[in-house]
Amino acid sequence: MFTYKRSELSEYELATMKCIWDAKEPITCQEIMGRLRDEYGLDYQDTTVYTYLKKLKMKGFISSYRRGVIFFEAVRSEDDYRDEQVKKTEDFWFRGSTQDMIAALVSRKKFTKQEKEDIKKLIDEWYN
Repeated sequence: MFTYKRSELSEYELATMKCIWDAKEPITCQEIMGRLRDEYGLDYQDTTVYTYLKKLKMKGFISSYRRGVIFFEAVRSEDDYRDEQVKKTEDFWFRGSTQDMIAALVSRKKFTKQEKEDIKKLIDEWYN
């Protein structure tokens, strides 16, 4: 039985974390602010972003160090977090049924012939 637990990250913490993951290297608060603005339309003051960064650090998602300015880097990988969220979604919305989850995903979009072939190829590679 699935027990619902609130997501570890708020919507804004997740956007901040996504900026850090996408950077692929240590990143400053100013760089994060630029990415939040440019990629997500979130125009925050540095104090707000520092608050999110402090929460992410307390939750064990990032670490920081100072080299003139403070740099932030991911401690927890994007793949691990995404996999955990997909599993929670599967358990909660689809009662643990991968088949039902995949059916819901593919029924929402019209796929091109090439996309269908690529998906079939992936399934064949995974299960043969």
